[in-house]
Amino acid sequence: MKRIQQISLTVLAIFLLISCSDEKVRIGLSKGSGGKSYKNYSKWLENYGYDVEIIDIYSSNDPLKDLLDCDALVLTGGPDVHPGRFDKPYESDRCSIDEFRDTLEFELLRNALLVKMPILGICRGQQLINVALGGNLIIDIPSDLTNPVVHQIEDGDANHRLFLEEGTYLKEIAGVDSGLVNSNHHQAIDKLSKELRPSGYTRDGIIESFEWKDVSFKSWLLAVQWHPERLEEDHPLSGPIAKEFIEAAKKYKKKLKSKE
Repeated sequence: MKRIQQISLTVLAIFLLISCSDEKVRIGLSKGSGGKSYKNYSKWLENYGYDVEIIDIYSSNDPLKDLLDCDALVLTGGPDVHPGRFDKPYESDRCSIDEFRDTLEFELLRNALLVKMPILGICRGQQLINVALGGNLIIDIPSDLTNPVVHQIEDGDANHRLFLEEGTYLKEIAGVDSGLVNSNHHQAIDKLSKELRPSGYTRDGIIESFEWKDVSFKSWLLAVQWHPERLEEDHPLSGPIAKEFIEAAKKYKKKLKSKE
């Protein structure tokens, strides 16, 4: 009898583990390993969702399959997007690129948009989304702009004030007119895609965040130039972004399950 009870408990435990796994929201990171800073993305999202499972798509043997098993995609920070992607010359002294990652992330984004999966772009990810949708970038802020705000320093993060646009989704969820954010980039949006609308600027006019201009029949999308995963937990330009993103992932998962 004891043996039967032990087997029953084991079966129940396995069933509960499978059920819990099914209930977890799977969030894919376009790159979630390779340095200490990449671990921040997982910690940040898990902090706002106990039911979140993080998938590092970059290290996958079948990245597109893993993407389609996810409920949301984060395009993370990293090196520059190759200028050839937006019809500007590549200057090796002003750019640091990873062509494999460019190829992977443009394809991940294309597929995520096709299935209307929630997408969050951070730093490089913000720039890549703009380029993929027809926009372009400033190749190097210090040498291409006159009297810019300091967006990058040699060690650690710079800090600057961000001003939010009235009537935007980001301003609505953040609940503030402006905020001090971290900054670690030397490229930025030059021409914004016609499909997007800016939601935040620095005082030098650089677009720091954007969202869809028209959200009809589109995925949840928000892209920011700063690193919300490296801000304080109660920062209005960090926590609300994570919460809204996870909520969008849950809705996407629920919608998929309803079609099964």
